[in-house]
Formats: sequence, C-alpha cells, structure tokens
Amino acid sequence: MSAGTAASATAAESLRAGLETFIAAEAGHPAAIRALWRLPGGTMREAWALDVEIAGGAWAGAHRLILMADCGAQILYSRLPREDELRVIAAMHASGVPSPRPYWCIPEGRPHGLPPGLLMERVEGETVARRLLADAAYAAVRPRLLEQMAEALARMHAVPAAALDGLPGPATGQAPVQFQLREVEAALRALGEPHPALELGLRWLGRRIPARERLVPVHGDYRLGNVAVDPADGLRAVLDWELTHLGDPGEDVGWACMRFWRSIDRPGAPALGSRERFRAAYAAAGGRRFDPEAAHYWDIFANVRWAVITLAQAFRHLSGRERSLELASIGRHCAEVEYELMRLLRER
Repeated sequence: MSAGTAASATAAESLRAGLETFIAAEAGHPAAIRALWRLPGGTMREAWALDVEIAGGAWAGAHRLILMADCGAQILYSRLPREDELRVIAAMHASGVPSPRPYWCIPEGRPHGLPPGLLMERVEGETVARRLLADAAYAAVRPRLLEQMAEALARMHAVPAAALDGLPGPATGQAPVQFQLREVEAALRALGEPHPALELGLRWLGRRIPARERLVPVHGDYRLGNVAVDPADGLRAVLDWELTHLGDPGEDVGWACMRFWRSIDRPGAPALGSRERFRAAYAAAGGRRFDPEAAHYWDIFANVRWAVITLAQAFRHLSGRERSLELASIGRHCAEVEYELMRLLRER
C-alpha cells in the first residue's frame, strides 16, 4: 500500500468513527456504519456515501445517507449557512418537492473530529448531464425529463416564501432582481478585472428592471447536473440547495434554459428540448407564464451572473488559496458566456 493510499484509508476510518459517534448522539441510540466511501466531484464540498444502522428509537433501522462536508473552499458570495440550507431542504421535502430527506447538520468546531457539513438521504440516480443526454440507459426517460424538471420547479416556487423566512432576499418594496444585481456587481468589482461585456450586460439589466412579482424560493443553480435521475422513473430529486434565496421565479427559469449547460435548445445536438417547451411546461404546472420580453431579460441575467461566477471560481485558483485545475478551467468559460451575452443583447 502506498503512503497516499494508507493516509486516505486512515482518514476514512477517522471519519467513520466520528460519524458513528455523532449519529449516535443525534439519534439517541448506538449507530454502526456498514459502508463508507468517497464520491467523485464537488468544488465546494466533499461527498461521502454511508450506510448506517441505528439501533433503536425513532431512527431505528438502516439508513442510506450522504455527507456533504465543507472542504475549506472559499465561500461563494450567495451561499447559505448550512443550517439554513438544511431548513430549506426540510421545507421542500415536506412540501412534496422531489428532494432528499434531511437528517442533521454538523456544526463548526469539528465535533468528534468531523468537518462541518450536512447529513441527508442518499438518493440514487445519475447527475452527469452528458450521460443523461446520450447514454442508452436513459433513452426511456429523456422524452419526459424536461417536463419533470419544469414541474418540480413549479412545485418549488409554490412553496410559500413565509415558510422560509430569514433567507436572503430583497428589501421591502425592492424589486427582487435589484437585490441580485447588487450581489453580482459586487462580486465582479471584488475581482478587480475589466470586463466590458459584463459591464454592458449589467447596465442593460439595470435599465430594464421588471415589475416586482411574488417572491418565491429560488434554487439558484437549477439545471441538469443538479438533479438525480433514475433510468426508469426519471427525476428523483433536486440537489444542491446552498444558493437558495427569495426572489423572482424568472431567475431559475432563465438559468435552467441557459445554452451553456448544453441540455436545452441545442438544434442538431443531444438535448432535452427547447426553451419554449420548458417554459410552457413550467406554466402548465402552475408556474408563471413568461412573455418574450420577460424571458429575454432572464436569459441575459443568467448569462451575466454565470460569467461572474466563472471568474470568481477561477480567482479561487489564481489567488493561490485553492490550487485546482477544475476551478481554473471553469474560469476559461467566461469568454464563451460573454459571447453568448453579446449575442442575446443584439437580439433586442
């Protein structure tokens, strides 16, 4: 066994012991982890799958969990505290939105040697977009996946904002997008780089603020890649709730329809369907119906916001605090998104 492999095995055993102690304390009964393994991916968190047996009480029995452990990454400007994220997941799960069952929050201070993070139900399903779009295993569910995503989003937006009081959101009387535009612009200014295309986009958006709509819980990163999909049933759960806030439903709809994700509106290439079909399905499920001008606004907003996030991710690498080729490669996409932004601006 190599030194690296041995160190990894030691870390896993330490994590196992800490989790057993923590879960036993939360459940009030002994807990035994039967299996524990690291899952791939993640730029903000490490994901660990675990099968745990709890000996008694309300939690008695076998549980298939996932630990989303903070890995010391720089926090994105709009990321929720983990306690609020667990509260969001609990509200969504209770309201019938396809989402994992929440369990416990591991606080700061490394109790039992554990990193801070969240424990929740492990929902089995594929999340990698390229596989969902191309693999034969998902051929049966692809034709209805677009509608399933639209329906889940409409159900999410129907959860009363009052049920999630305290989440980030606009001030009283303020248009929701003004709150978001200020955050996006502040994040861009913090980078200290000139990006004329993004300045133009921010100016365009600021001059066309839409009328205030009913506040809804906005996922903040709703797209193929943040949903778990079963090859027989289709969409099983919406994942990654750490950017949830209160805002306009157009934020999520525009984000899901962004061409960058290469899953919607790709004539001649594997895709789930068109933007128009997604928006129609969302409206049919009870969501807002967007006229062409409103849809165009949120398309532009999504591209400006994503471009700024790509730069922020690259800066995490370039600053020297988090050396990562993945973060650096995300930053390289900014020019592609700026090009799409300019194309959209020329349409009006």
